[in-house]
Amino acid sequence: FLAAAFTAVGIFSSSITGNQVVGFLTGMFACYILYSGFESLSKLPAFAEGIDYYLSMVGMAFHYKSISRGLIDSRDVVYFLSVIAIFISLTRYSLNSRTWDTASQD
Repeated sequence: FLAAAFTAVGIFSSSITGNQVVGFLTGMFACYILYSGFESLSKLPAFAEGIDYYLSMVGMAFHYKSISRGLIDSRDVVYFLSVIAIFISLTRYSLNSRTWDTASQD
């Protein structure tokens, strides 16, 4: 699930940039933020009043921990399928808008 989610994020970042290197770097940064960025953000003292748990739940590391131990929870599966569906939908939207922009310029 993690690889599919990272692939969906990478495809989306590649679809919004015109340069392959920029798309790769954008995808790597987005995957880093989604995996460990929310976990790190939740450990800041500003978020110590209960919202830290919910903030860490947004990140992929929270959901991947149980899967890596062999425990398949439906909440984790739904989370990863939702992330995949969101980024694939954003990719389709990005590519369709690019197609319509090209057609209107002709």
